[in-house]
Parts: sequence; C-alpha cells; structure tokens
Amino acid sequence: MPISVKKQQLENFLGKVQHVRILVIGDVILDHFVIGQVKRISPEAPVPVLEVKKEIYRCGGAGNVCFNITGLGGNVTIASIIGDDANGVLLKNMLEENHIGTFLIPRKNFPTSIKTRVIAGSQQMIRVDRERIEKLSQEELDMISSFIEKEIVNFDAMIISDYGKGVVTPSLISHCAGICRKYKKTITVDPKVNHFFYYKNVSCMTPNLMEASAGMHMPEPTNVDGIVDLGKKIMKKLSLEKLVITRGKDGMTIFSDSGVTHLPAISKEVFDVTGAGDTVIAVLTLGLACGLDILKSAIFANLAAGVVVQKLGTANVSVDELREMFKIWELSEVA
Repeated sequence: MPISVKKQQLENFLGKVQHVRILVIGDVILDHFVIGQVKRISPEAPVPVLEVKKEIYRCGGAGNVCFNITGLGGNVTIASIIGDDANGVLLKNMLEENHIGTFLIPRKNFPTSIKTRVIAGSQQMIRVDRERIEKLSQEELDMISSFIEKEIVNFDAMIISDYGKGVVTPSLISHCAGICRKYKKTITVDPKVNHFFYYKNVSCMTPNLMEASAGMHMPEPTNVDGIVDLGKKIMKKLSLEKLVITRGKDGMTIFSDSGVTHLPAISKEVFDVTGAGDTVIAVLTLGLACGLDILKSAIFANLAAGVVVQKLGTANVSVDELREMFKIWELSEVA
C-alpha cells in the first residue's frame, strides 16, 4: 500500500481539529520529575548523589492524552478519579488551567497516583511510584456512566486510556463500547494487558508490541511476518475495525480492512519514550474524528510521536512541531 500524505492534507487536518471534541476516560496520574546532576558517589553507600536543580510537575496518564489533544487545538474533557489530597487539587488545576473539561470524582482518604522520576542530565536513575490501586465502586461507576450517557452526544469520539490504576474496569469498558455503538461514535483504546479481551468491538486499539503479544498470551514476534500474524489474530479475537501496534524504534504497524501497512519510526534521536503512547492515541483519534482514514491518522500520529520522544519526560506535540516534523518526513520520502 503506497504511503502518501500531502502538506495540504496536514493543514486540512489541523484546521478541522479545532472543531473536534474528544471525551477521555481513564487513569489520571501526577508526573513528578526531580532533575539534577551527579558529580560524586555517596560516602554512605555506593550510590550516586544527585544535586537537584529543579522539580517539575506534569499531568500524566490519561491527563497527558488530553494535553496532546489541546496541544493541537482540539477540545477535550476527561472523566476520572483523583484523591482528596493536595496532589489531586494540583492535577485538577493543571487540567482546568489548560482549558480541559473535567469530571473528576475525589475519593476520600485516597492518594492521587504520583510517579516521581529522578533524572541526572538526560538519564533516568530511578522511578518511585506512590499509589493505591482500587477499582471503581458501584457508586463511582454509576456516576461516570451517567455522565457519559448525558454528554456523549456532545463529543465526536471517545478514548479509553487504561493505565491499570482502577478507573477502567470491564463494566465501564462494556458501557463505553455500547454507548459509542448506539450513538455511532468512534472509540479508541490504549489498553492494559489484564483487560485485553474486554476491548471487543471498539473502533481501534493501540497496544505496543509487548502488550499485544502478552494480551494474546503469545511470545513476542521477532520478525514482520510474526507481527502480521499476531495483529490478524487480535483483529479476529476482538472483532476490531482497526488496530495499530506500536513498535518503538521500529515504528508501527496498521491493520484494517484495506490491509496491513508498516510505518517506520520518524525520529532518529530518542531521549525519552515516556508518554509516547499517549501522543499516538491522541493524534490518531483526532484524525479519525476529523474523518481521515486510519492510514493518514496513523501517519500523523507517528509524526507526533517522533516529536515527543525527543523531549525529556511527559510531553506533548504542538502544531508548529508537527509541521516541522512533517517537513523532515516529506524530505525523507522524496529522498
């Protein structure tokens, strides 16, 4: 299948994005970065001593999906759970200050999930997770389900961003898939392995290669033929319309009724893959919501991922960055 996207098609996409509304359902996480330099080893133990230069807080998990949507001018609302603590307040403020609609249910005596990454230069030394995984209560499920039923008509597409922290449950997946079928809305999923077989009849799923193989209880493929076989089995098992398997430095493979297409990775320099999957599903869903086919949507998502892997930490792509990456890709295609 020939791969060809023109600059005008990118501009048409960017023009349509601002009129699109996406609903994101999933786990919102506070990403905390402690950044500094290592110049010596501790006299107390054979470990490096980090001289802290700065600390950064960013919205991670499903929240980062939202930031990738607004970064390109799209409109988005998130439904999730937060703790009734300072970190929960910080997350809510970060989202709302960036014009992201929120339906956040605060849990009493519950910690908001926070991931702290300690970074020396551009090298991550350690990650510390502080969280308590607890599935939705029936009351919380009813609240989120009612919100979706009431608001779905106002959205063009839905994203389920499953980070395995408890918000996304089989019951919620089933409800979301059913209501999107009823109202003919696109629904895409960034899956977790333990829920893999519950994502039946969604519009598109975007697992990475490890998730795809583990979800199907198969060994990870070592060649392209194995990836194609794996993808076709997922499509059949889950009755999917479309499937995108992301493959890190090897790009991504797209499955649809039109066939199978392999897209090479764009970026040659990879500093940090944190949140790249968020970027892929955000931009892919924007493309589908704008009426693009899966291949063009995946090309734009691939370009966007090529931008964010060159950034340190949780990141999103801007309109100008996507245009610049398109120029680089266009030149490589001509060459």
